[in-house]
Amino acid sequence: MTWKCAVADLPLGGAKGGVVCDPHQLSMREQEQICRGWVRQIVRNVGANTDVPAPDVMTSAQHMLWMLDEFETLVGSRQPGFITGKPVGMGGSLARTEATGYGVIYTLREALRARFRKLEGVTASVQGFGNVGQYAVQLLTKLGGKVLAISCWDQKDRCSYTYARSSGVDFDELKGITDRFGGIEPDKARDLGYERLAGDAWLEQEAELLIPAALDREIREDNVEKVASSVKMIVEGANGPTTPGAEAMLLKRGIEVVPDLLANSGGVTCSYFEQVQSNSNYYWERDEVLTKLESRMVSASAAVLDLAERRGVSLREAAYLISVDRVVRACRDRGWIQ
Repeated sequence: MTWKCAVADLPLGGAKGGVVCDPHQLSMREQEQICRGWVRQIVRNVGANTDVPAPDVMTSAQHMLWMLDEFETLVGSRQPGFITGKPVGMGGSLARTEATGYGVIYTLREALRARFRKLEGVTASVQGFGNVGQYAVQLLTKLGGKVLAISCWDQKDRCSYTYARSSGVDFDELKGITDRFGGIEPDKARDLGYERLAGDAWLEQEAELLIPAALDREIREDNVEKVASSVKMIVEGANGPTTPGAEAMLLKRGIEVVPDLLANSGGVTCSYFEQVQSNSNYYWERDEVLTKLESRMVSASAAVLDLAERRGVSLREAAYLISVDRVVRACRDRGWIQ
């Protein structure tokens, strides 16, 4: 998260934390108890000017609100800047929900432009139909792209499946048969003309792009050979979905990898926007938030693409060169290092 914030040029640090549990097996009341209990344990280490939590895998605006309510109860004052990803009516930012997925597509568009290719008409296969995957699919299809397949988790069968349709995915109809965890109802999908395939079949689709938008280590040395020869680019919507060994194999095949460090930084960027709004007690309209988000993603993408070209390195290496340099400069300016 530190490097992601740095490459997006945000005045934040970063870390990850959470609770090990399976929310599929927990009632909403139990989830609320976990959220409040977690805040009670770390209350001395968080705050609007200390450490600001934000949503991630299997969390929602409701979870963030429970945490905010518990924190405000403990400190005895209104603290909307304590956490981001809140419901809009309770101090959240418009467009925060779609920010990560939209940021993925803004980055993809810039990467394609740098390769003299338009987003319109491009084909993709997506892993994950949670928050990131859904909004990436929505914007990609809105801008003229075509999604051939989507892989998602099936809680009943305890495995993942890929839903494919040659005519492409219709976002609205597929969203209408999806549960709150991003699981697609198989019978309804079949009725809509989708073919249900094995979970890793999303890798094998004859698409130009792959967008892993679920969990880490999903493209590995033991399955990277399944990636179709038609694939030209992988855009990481998830954190760490491609192992180093698999990425080396992809690069040898001429497949570019747009790294998570850059591609999915739209979420933390919009969290920063929400923090600014909460702390100033002022809120922006949705179009203004999306305009600011797009501007940030375009700027960060341009910097990474330009450096990769000039230095002859991969996009991931370029992203790290930029982010590490910015952190080092900040440490040097403060006098922490010489």
